[in-house]
Amino acid sequence: PQPLMAVVGGAAAYRTSTERVMVSAHLVSGLAQSAAVVLLLSGTARVWHLALLALVTGAANGFFVPAQQSVVPQIVEPEARQQANALLRFPQNASKMAGRAVGGIVVAFAGPGWAIACDALSFFGAALLLSRAGVPPLRTEGGERTKVVSDVIEGWRAFRSRRWLWVMVLQNAVALMLWLAGAQVLGPVYANEELGGPRPWGLAATALAAGLAAGAAMAMAWRPRHAGPLVCGCMATMALPMAVMAAHGQLAALCLAMLIAGVGVDTAMVTWTGLMQEHIPVEQLSRVLSFSNVGPLVLVPLGYVLAGPAMAAVGLHTALGLGAVIVLAVAAAPLVLGDVRALSRRGTELRTPEA
Repeated sequence: PQPLMAVVGGAAAYRTSTERVMVSAHLVSGLAQSAAVVLLLSGTARVWHLALLALVTGAANGFFVPAQQSVVPQIVEPEARQQANALLRFPQNASKMAGRAVGGIVVAFAGPGWAIACDALSFFGAALLLSRAGVPPLRTEGGERTKVVSDVIEGWRAFRSRRWLWVMVLQNAVALMLWLAGAQVLGPVYANEELGGPRPWGLAATALAAGLAAGAAMAMAWRPRHAGPLVCGCMATMALPMAVMAAHGQLAALCLAMLIAGVGVDTAMVTWTGLMQEHIPVEQLSRVLSFSNVGPLVLVPLGYVLAGPAMAAVGLHTALGLGAVIVLAVAAAPLVLGDVRALSRRGTELRTPEA
């Protein structure tokens, strides 16, 4: 449900308040996870129970993400947003890596029910913290009241009117689909078949995490002027690990490629976030971001599904090589547009030429 709810969630953040949407979404997720805990610990959980609760959590996340992404420009001055965006990446990356390790330990020693209990508590704790954020409402109580459908349509018009935006959102969605299918599905298969098992892949994943941290650190101190070409170049680094695996690369080469890709991914993410915050008015941001999230939410799961059949059809190395080639092509494609090449971090709105 996330793609559909993301569209509605962006409008909800504008109609009520960003803080209220974020807190409510986390409370719903916490309650859904708590229900899963009860089912698991009582021994009555069935697959359809957990699937239904996952749908609830996914719907809540669809509301949360566009609201959360619009917070920084509401509470941080323009000159400090680059550093704020980069700082946010550190705990996000750390939690993604540490959460899997901690979750595995809790499951091993206490069982899956207690691991999900920790997850539920984290949602409630996050809701408490966000309730203290002090994010101001996007419009005053006396502002003009509009229907949700009208807010969604206005967000779509604002998204569609910026050609550089929807072109690069499409680029991001396709590149992420291929990158994650290669890194999270085909990569472990490669490690098992050619590197000797999961331990080498753990080292490669650690190199990726180090690259992500380095990219965020670099983005804190660097405010690139030619942001459009930079984002495209950074996206191209995602092809490196797949290219190394397609060429039967050894562990050292793969770790180096993962490190470079991590730097590129986080530099691109921070720069891209800053671009949207500078070029899209804050009152439109949550609604525009809701549409920018739809592409990855739809295509990334599709990539997971298609990775296995692609490997079966053409072989592991050919599938990885084709993925690398397509990522490079997708990364370079937006540069044919002049408004993408001219995209900068100067704080002025782009005038999008008619297509």
